[in-house]
Amino acid sequence: MKKVLCLGGAGFIGSYVTRELLNAGYHVTVIDSFSKYGYLEHDFYSHPNFKLQIKDVRIMYPSEFKGFDIILCLAALIGGIKYFHQIPYRIARDNTELLAHAIDSTLAAAPEALFVYFSSSMVYEKMTRPVFEEDALTQPVPVTNYGMQKLFGEFMTRGAHQEFGLNYLIVRPFNAVGSGELPDFKADGSVDFGMSHVIPDFVYKAMVKQTPFEIFGDGQQVRTFTHAKDISEALLRLFDSSARNDDFNICGNSTENVADLAHKIWAHVNPGQTFPAVQQMPVPPADVRFRIGVSDKLKRAIGWESKYGIDYIIEDTAQFVAASMKTRPHVLTKV
Repeated sequence: MKKVLCLGGAGFIGSYVTRELLNAGYHVTVIDSFSKYGYLEHDFYSHPNFKLQIKDVRIMYPSEFKGFDIILCLAALIGGIKYFHQIPYRIARDNTELLAHAIDSTLAAAPEALFVYFSSSMVYEKMTRPVFEEDALTQPVPVTNYGMQKLFGEFMTRGAHQEFGLNYLIVRPFNAVGSGELPDFKADGSVDFGMSHVIPDFVYKAMVKQTPFEIFGDGQQVRTFTHAKDISEALLRLFDSSARNDDFNICGNSTENVADLAHKIWAHVNPGQTFPAVQQMPVPPADVRFRIGVSDKLKRAIGWESKYGIDYIIEDTAQFVAASMKTRPHVLTKV
């Protein structure tokens, strides 16, 4: 049985990947600091092939990487549009430190392991057309610290391969969504919109019937959304393939503009009720207008195609948010 070290494996994407690996017979050790939302409980914690250590990756000893066949680097500071612009220095600093320590420790203690760097579709933030993998090296430079750091992380990973022989894969999930993610709640129970991602934020706004309905900017921003199940299934197939020392976009089949997305979520949560007036909220100058990904390379390599469309994504997220709100009904009056 292959042994996997999953750095950041209790987070949103990480939890899906960990669950998929355990179901496929892998042994998985997760390292997570729970730094953003606090401790999260997952259904796989009692699995006999699972181990959890609560710590920051940066304080791990290289010897803790020894014996693993695959090392997944998901550990990173990540959030919504407001989050990116609220802590830009910490994002650039911490995410680079986490990645550098993970690469160095892998090279020192598990040089034959496959190192998987989770980059981001944000590396393409200045593109104005659907993007392919080769665009990552020829596109305009990202202007957010998050997008730039993720792109720099790709260069670090490739550099470690070129200089020290690191075996790697770079994957770029496009707007990972699905159950498991909530809006960002403040200490008083209110929601700090924009700190989390758009779909859980919109689901919550529809649940509380926010009027006017707040949307960042004009709502014409375009995104490709990918259910985390699709991401985890693609990764498992990549690990079982011969693909190595390469990069892949992982893109869903749902491309929406934000305004249309808001209407679809409202109609799902509040069927038959008229969508309210919209209030356009200010956005940073670096707001990403267009992010559509293409996964043709992944399809050619492993025959993968996404399964989960926008209707499933909305239903899955709405069920999770609704169930979670039952444990905190007081926040339903806070917007």
